[in-house]
Amino acid sequence: MTIRRAFLIGLATGCRSQAGLAAISLTPAGPGRIDRLLHRIGGRTGTVLQVVGESVADKLPVTPPRTAPPALYVRLGLGALTAAVLASRCGESLAPAALVGLLGCAASTYAGVPARGALAARFGSDLPGALSEDALALGLAFVAVRLP
Repeated sequence: MTIRRAFLIGLATGCRSQAGLAAISLTPAGPGRIDRLLHRIGGRTGTVLQVVGESVADKLPVTPPRTAPPALYVRLGLGALTAAVLASRCGESLAPAALVGLLGCAASTYAGVPARGALAARFGSDLPGALSEDALALGLAFVAVRLP
């Protein structure tokens, strides 16, 4: 079960790099150190503000592409980290979950670019694709943290 959750949270992180951390911080804490840190008041507030900030910045024309280093490396690392945190909640092995989270993150990071481009071409604006991606990221992240 953790593999499915790891993949979903990785997908969410590929769409919005902070979505997985925010979802983790807003659900009951697990036993891991990172999980507990995210549940402190500053951790919760920080992750929520980061999601909002990333969502706003994503719509600006000066924002660099998500597939360009070093942002790509940070995003992939967060995909692995969030999946490992979910695995620790279940008492399962961290490494396989982290790998699956990283793969899910890579998949949505690279698939999101042409999908958003197609929506922009169809609607004449990038905004519908960007807002759809926001909703998808948050939905995937919260499903991942709520699955049994």
